[in-house]
Amino acid sequence: MKNRIIKVIISLCFILLAIGAVRGDYFSVIDVLQKSVDYDNSRSVEKMQEDFDAFLNQIFIDSVSQDTLTMNYTLKNKKIYGLDNMEVSFGNMDFDEQKGTYSVYENMMETLRSFDYDKLKEEQKICYDLAEYMMKLNLESSKYPDFEEYLSETSGIQAQLPVLLVEYNFYTENDIKDYIKLLNLIPEYFNNVIKYEKYKASKGTFMSDTCVNLVIKQCNAFVKNPDKNYLITTFEKRISGFANINDTDKQNYIAKNRDAVLNKVIPAYKNLVFGLESLKGNGKNNGGLCGFKNGKKYYEYLVRRKTGSDRSIKEMEILIDKELKQAQKKISEIIAKNSKIYDSAVNVKYKYTEPNEVIKHLKSAMKEDFPSLSDDIKCQVKYVDRSLEESLSPAFYLTPAIDNYNNNVVYLNGNKKYDLSKAFTTIAHESYPGHLYQNCFFYSKSPVPFRSVVNIGGYVEGWGTYAELYSYKYAGLDEKTAEILRENTIATLCIYAQADIGINYNGWSLTKLAKYLTAYGFDIEQSKTVYNSMVSEPANYLKYTMGYLEIEQMYKKAEKKLGKKFTPKKFHEYILSIGEAPFSLLNERLDTWIKEQSRG
Repeated sequence: MKNRIIKVIISLCFILLAIGAVRGDYFSVIDVLQKSVDYDNSRSVEKMQEDFDAFLNQIFIDSVSQDTLTMNYTLKNKKIYGLDNMEVSFGNMDFDEQKGTYSVYENMMETLRSFDYDKLKEEQKICYDLAEYMMKLNLESSKYPDFEEYLSETSGIQAQLPVLLVEYNFYTENDIKDYIKLLNLIPEYFNNVIKYEKYKASKGTFMSDTCVNLVIKQCNAFVKNPDKNYLITTFEKRISGFANINDTDKQNYIAKNRDAVLNKVIPAYKNLVFGLESLKGNGKNNGGLCGFKNGKKYYEYLVRRKTGSDRSIKEMEILIDKELKQAQKKISEIIAKNSKIYDSAVNVKYKYTEPNEVIKHLKSAMKEDFPSLSDDIKCQVKYVDRSLEESLSPAFYLTPAIDNYNNNVVYLNGNKKYDLSKAFTTIAHESYPGHLYQNCFFYSKSPVPFRSVVNIGGYVEGWGTYAELYSYKYAGLDEKTAEILRENTIATLCIYAQADIGINYNGWSLTKLAKYLTAYGFDIEQSKTVYNSMVSEPANYLKYTMGYLEIEQMYKKAEKKLGKKFTPKKFHEYILSIGEAPFSLLNERLDTWIKEQSRG
């Protein structure tokens, strides 16, 4: 799972954030650009291209400057963009004001379309397509103002905020000061979240009591043993490296941090629990999204938004079912030829188990199939705090600042339910050739900053899943054991994806889900866990499954059309070089790439 900070923070509009709602300077820039476009018809192509770059850059600046966390995770050197003295904030949480931002997107769309697409450079055309795609999604989101959810089992604010805070970048002493200010703003931030949940309750879209209880459980785990909270225990070490801060000042910061955690952060979490407890019983729907009015339409939108695929739900179901059956068939054929393979797969022992050893091996082993990356890329492996083990994923990668991309962190979850001795492919998903490699390769090409605010979950998690499956090749396993494990992972992804669609689109009850899952060896308790996950995080599993399947479909298409001229390395370079994008754009440009390779 790639943790994208810009998508965790508060905006009702999930991409590009709520630009223009509170900053008048954005409108002045748009006005200038609009007049330039409308009235200076004699300008050169070069001037038009410069104006387009300025347009993209302003979108970037307004996006990253909406809240302090996003800014910190996106930029190390904020001064270059004139953003070094921004007010510390979690962003605008006035929902009435944010509704007005849809007119901003309409204005942006008009400005975007005033540029002559055919006269833009190739990279600019990609940015144009991305901006248009994202603006359309943002405008479509205006149809569903009551469905956004900030509190959910895995990606909810209450689960991710502690990790984002403990990894908040301390580049300068001012960052330390801003961080402590941010801690003190959490009570107000959470009050606004509760206010939004009350709004949802009034509109009939509040979560079920089961989902409420999951969030409350996470909050209670976080506030347990407050004096030993890791926002306190890790802080001293985090500031110890600042040679230009004297010991007296360091102790002062340590005291202020402790005070903020104990008297602001912990009470804010307790207040969130209180607020959610008071809203219990307001959930009118205990099932998937389709149980809400307009829920089915919202799910279709959400799937497009999260997966980056323009396939219909029905088309997705057909593709997923086809892949599931193919995986089952391959597994059956392997076992039929050698029944001992099953035991080998179930009791698999990887040659490489220590996380840093795994990463070192993967970096070396993947060189034949993936384009090279600079050796100065650093990766630190950390473990999530015990208070968060139950609520966080087995592993995740924190995206570094775009001007500090060579310093990376991969988190592992040491919970006993995750066997880290078998985490080889999970680590591959997060590091090499997965998210870390994916992110660093793209930013090593020095893309325009605008690209950092693009969010296509299916591309990101699709690549991570693709890399995870590809890594079985490097695991040091018997070929057939590796194959059966790979096919089993594909089958599992497809089963979860079908469950996601079944519950949120087709209205499956727990009984119907359990009946479906029984055929694949799930018991009733496991079925309940799956059901609750799909209700809490609709379309989440689809971005992994459909993202992977879209990439795999492109791989097969390129391999078939290019024949002997096809190489995995060149295909991977194509996917990685374009960067985060919807699959319609990737497929459109794939045809051009195939023609170029055919002539080469």
